[in-house]
Amino acid sequence: MIRTLLLFLFISTVSTAQRAEITDFEVPIRIPLQVSGTFGELRSNHFHAGVDFSSNFKIGDPVYAPADGVVNRIKVSAFGYGKAVYIRHRNGYTTVYGHLNAYSDKIAKYVNEHHYQQQKFEIELFPLAEELPVKQGEIIGYIGNTGGSGGPHLHYEIRDTQTENIINALAFSLKDAVVDTEQAIINGVYVYPLTNETIINNASTFFEVALSKQNNNYRGKTIQATGAIGFGINTHDTQNGSRGKNGVYKISTYVNGSKNFEVVFDEFSFDESKYINQYIDYKYYQLSGNRVQKLFTTTDLPLSLIKTNKNNGQLVINEGEDFNFKIEVFDVHNNKQVIEIPIKYHEYAAVEKPLPTGKYIDWLKDYSFEDQNVSVEWDARTFFEDVYLNIELSENKIKLHKDEYPLQRNINLKILVPEDYPNKDRTFIGKTDGKRVKYFNTWKRGNDFRVRTKELGTYELVQDTENPSVRFMNEKDIFTAEDQLIFEIEDDLSGIGSYNGFLNDDWILFEYDYKTKKLIHKLSDKKFTSGTNVLKLVVTDRVGNTTTFEHTIKVN
Repeated sequence: MIRTLLLFLFISTVSTAQRAEITDFEVPIRIPLQVSGTFGELRSNHFHAGVDFSSNFKIGDPVYAPADGVVNRIKVSAFGYGKAVYIRHRNGYTTVYGHLNAYSDKIAKYVNEHHYQQQKFEIELFPLAEELPVKQGEIIGYIGNTGGSGGPHLHYEIRDTQTENIINALAFSLKDAVVDTEQAIINGVYVYPLTNETIINNASTFFEVALSKQNNNYRGKTIQATGAIGFGINTHDTQNGSRGKNGVYKISTYVNGSKNFEVVFDEFSFDESKYINQYIDYKYYQLSGNRVQKLFTTTDLPLSLIKTNKNNGQLVINEGEDFNFKIEVFDVHNNKQVIEIPIKYHEYAAVEKPLPTGKYIDWLKDYSFEDQNVSVEWDARTFFEDVYLNIELSENKIKLHKDEYPLQRNINLKILVPEDYPNKDRTFIGKTDGKRVKYFNTWKRGNDFRVRTKELGTYELVQDTENPSVRFMNEKDIFTAEDQLIFEIEDDLSGIGSYNGFLNDDWILFEYDYKTKKLIHKLSDKKFTSGTNVLKLVVTDRVGNTTTFEHTIKVN
């Protein structure tokens, strides 16, 4: 018993010491910190893994190492984090910097050498220990807008090096560097019936609770109910000087003063991000574009962000029982917003519910469907709960309900393509129930075409026989070593698959920005010959259609 207690105290002391060491990190940028994205913020199919700092729409401000360390990973991608740097520090933490416009000179030299060795723009590098050491306060890069960024900013993360868990940098390292005296904004509170027998205000469907402001907090209109109910909230946070709609830090609920549910965005693993669509009201999000955080669970939700889940966050309203339900919403700086909702038992006559349509799906079972030349199959636990699906299989087409239920595993779709189907080499299985066709990487073996997807919807064979469009944007043919060669490339259907540029038949680096559709080569790479050069660009889409551009330029 004593040994166990001593071990617990030792682990607690180590953990506290390590967390304390994060406060020794310097701020990674020297401009006023304006938060444009918070840790754990609700994003498309994931929780935001870092903190975003706005640069007032400006590219190029320096980014500094917050402590001594070594660069242990570099990734360059047209998507995601764009140009990113990872630094391992001696105190057991790794810091990450995303969407950089450029690297510092020594890192840029290292990266550029590997671009040309691999003849690729998108690369991932793992420098050897001490190959790229950095000192506290040393410039490692410059704020940018590369990858999936929606505007110039720095994406900053702190990770536990051993577990790779992401830690809230704003809460544990940068709290004092950000001014925030503002409460969270409450956009709506919702109440849900959780059983077939539940009736709320004489209805059996979820609805928004009417709120009124009282003494800077909120009070909800009295709810009359019988049976099991749960609550959800649509909320966002703001900081002084920033109008961004950011995520909150903590949400707690209380039933008659006793804590019932709590979620704290302090630390999580990357593997947990897949549960975001179970955590939110996914169907409502698909219909409205608004994310409601459910303050209850109906099936197992292995999300470490949830710290308290008494009675699964649910309330059971029985005869003679009245409740005071309270929601508290906090930001990192402990600014608090309070919502109180009275709940009274009311005996209702049974309310007739519309019967669900479609095939009943037990989420704990495997399923397989086949008709004509198409088939669909998935394993148990692909869904998060039991659902009803409308499934229609026809020649070359699969209608798999609509995208209103989240999936945690892939569904396998197969189409046996008819022998006489034209342009099979330029055909893929695409999702076709949106405004545009969505390309899916299609595995092909003869006439057997397959895709894996986590999205419900309509899928069918799609042909793409159009070559990508390529436009040379420079309006001159005579250049200097300080100039850039700029192309605009686009493919409307399957999308850009690859791009390779050459000067005098030697490969040159073109950087791709899918947001602007631009390919850019910096002549400062010095891969040209003084005088006349033959410029060539080969662009291929994802099914193999290719456009080749050739032009003669002069470089002085």
